[in-house]
Amino acid sequence: MNHHHRDRLVATIRGLTILTAAGLLTAACASARTSTTSATAKTSTPSLTYAAPGKHAVGYREFTTTGAQEQTLTLRAWYPARPPADKKTATINYTAPTKFGEQILPAKAITSVGKAFENGEPERTSKPYPLVVFSHGYAISPIVFSTLVEHYASQGYIVLAPEHNESFDGSLTGFWEELIDRPVDIRRTIDYAELLTKPGEAFAGLIDMDNIAVVGHSYGGYTALAAAGARFDFAAYKARCAALPADDPLNFFCAPIPNEADMAARAGLSEVPSGLWPSFGDLRIKAAISMAGDAYPFDQRGLAELKVPIMAMGGTIDDGTPYEWGAKLTYDHAGSKYKTLIAFPGAGHMLYVDPCDNLPWTSENFSYRDGFCTDAIWGTDRPLDIVMHYTTAFLRETLNADPSARTALAGKQPHLDNVEYQTTNRAR
Repeated sequence: MNHHHRDRLVATIRGLTILTAAGLLTAACASARTSTTSATAKTSTPSLTYAAPGKHAVGYREFTTTGAQEQTLTLRAWYPARPPADKKTATINYTAPTKFGEQILPAKAITSVGKAFENGEPERTSKPYPLVVFSHGYAISPIVFSTLVEHYASQGYIVLAPEHNESFDGSLTGFWEELIDRPVDIRRTIDYAELLTKPGEAFAGLIDMDNIAVVGHSYGGYTALAAAGARFDFAAYKARCAALPADDPLNFFCAPIPNEADMAARAGLSEVPSGLWPSFGDLRIKAAISMAGDAYPFDQRGLAELKVPIMAMGGTIDDGTPYEWGAKLTYDHAGSKYKTLIAFPGAGHMLYVDPCDNLPWTSENFSYRDGFCTDAIWGTDRPLDIVMHYTTAFLRETLNADPSARTALAGKQPHLDNVEYQTTNRAR
């Protein structure tokens, strides 16, 4: 990164601390660059097979349970559905309360345009559907990822997405609290799935509780790693931070190092662990996908405790979750025998959310629209076909034992601009 970009990033960090920490900006580097690369992926045989819509129509419902700190937790559900006889086209306008302060977004709600049948009747099949638990980025909402979650439902998964209870409050307090609370939300979501699939319930007999994956973006990517078994190593985290030069922009990610005693108390621990913290993972989780997910609280030893299959994705100039502290760190040090890394060279943080054309709230005096909606490499497009292909193939292999998906991930890959692929999964 040249001095111009670094100076701009430092200025951004000083003035826009909260947003940058939450990963809501692509980064000053991304916004300062002019895209010189085509934003359209070029594919050749093999193709992005799993990016094609699945055979199922998609239904949408909301449920309520109890999450971390005994707060009410809204769960958003997407699932295979039977299209209503009188309606052939699925359209829906999702709404969620804003978690931003008025200086960031004056509107009281955020909205998203999707393709699902609200309260649609679930499609009954002879076999239950695997469960995907989706964790959103900090202080946004699952509805901002409707393209992805609707795609998973069309492919034959039931998606439950908790609306994590958090907000920008003018300080960094919420960040450390959510380090503890978010894995609890995931566990409570899976508990609620067990209820939903019981006889007489909304999804009776429809959820395969033996095949569960957790997927998340940004702070949701951290959540996926923690829920799948990664463990805190704060000694390594502090050593990593202490080694940084004083003017390194990465110091920002060290500023909110939490008070470990407060964290331990919030987690219900009697004392601060002297080494690796206990796992906050859920043994029911069989696989995890981290999209631009924060991995540095775990560092190398904590990630080595992660044993389930893992897929990590990240842009290499991502300053919301630095690539070397996020996706690359995850791939290099996860203890999983099966792990995959998908890198987007020169790209930033917001590749995984819906296009801003489908997010009306981003045009309603949203202070940071450019950072949210524009990427240095991809422009205003999103490489969602690439994300959908790889994540769906991963879900099919790990949750459905699909040999075709294994071949797609372990064999020859599509030729794609701005994408690099690594995996320990080899063709048999």
